Amino acid sequence: MTYSHGTTPRRGDRGGKGIRIIDRSSSAPRVRMSPLRKAAGLIALISLGITAPAVVASPMPEQLPGSTAGAAPEGSGLPPQQPVAPAPPVATPATPAADGLRPGASGADVKALQRKLRARGIKVPLDGNYGKKTRAGVRILQRKLGLKATGVADAALLKKIGLKIRNVASAPAVLAAPSAPATAKYLKVFPVVGDYSYSDDFGDPRGQGAHQGNDIIGKMGMQLVACVDGTISRLTRSETGLGGIWIWIVDARGNEYYYAHMQTISPELKAGSRVTAGQTVGTMGMTGDARGTIPHLHFEIRPNGGGSINPFTDLRAVDPKK
Repeated sequence: MTYSHGTTPRRGDRGGKGIRIIDRSSSAPRVRMSPLRKAAGLIALISLGITAPAVVASPMPEQLPGSTAGAAPEGSGLPPQQPVAPAPPVATPATPAADGLRPGASGADVKALQRKLRARGIKVPLDGNYGKKTRAGVRILQRKLGLKATGVADAALLKKIGLKIRNVASAPAVLAAPSAPATAKYLKVFPVVGDYSYSDDFGDPRGQGAHQGNDIIGKMGMQLVACVDGTISRLTRSETGLGGIWIWIVDARGNEYYYAHMQTISPELKAGSRVTAGQTVGTMGMTGDARGTIPHLHFEIRPNGGGSINPFTDLRAVDPKK
């Protein structure tokens, strides 16, 4: 817009008293557009005005009738996507009910178990604590009853002795860290063939004193084999002493191996006979002081012919079931 103060200046006037004030929205110089460019711009605006509403109003795939999130819209040419089913809820395993008494338990139930053991002539403390002596007593009772000697008063044992427990205060189980496979220091072969069981019962109390070996429990007549390459140093086919029918094998290093409570000894063997690891030497029985219990092999290792050591680690190392 143009305002004038004083007289209106004539065309061609420069300067003078006439003052013109020009109000523009921008100080940029005006650009004159050619008719052709104006026409092109008009066509672009018309095109935008027609398509813009369609873009704004176009629904998302999940807004289309009958569609689900993540599915391709009809007519898009894309393969349909299968809906992802929600993951099933993970069930929380129920805590198993207590069904026995274990080492570490304490209380009235343990004391009741100790009374049952003492009533059967097994010497254990009556203190209500499931310690080493009670565990050893349970093993003795399990052998007498023909059960697997685990040292745990499980449901089978409790039923046989008529003991009903009310609660269990057991120590939590501790999982051992994985370790490298054990290697045998003395044995080459496990001494029993068949379905057997055994535990670390070395040193457990016995009527004649602490247990000097491990008892491997099985069935009458089960095959017994030489655990090393060696020589039969002595044997007896008639019941003698606590071991009943027994053999001693000595290896090249002077280590001795004792098999006791046998039913029979292989007829070809005698003192001085050579045996190889895995060779049959006899059968399992329950002779000697094992009579009236259950068939088992009392097995000992005596390094250099000296005192007996715990054979459990070596037995585990050569046990084909482990």
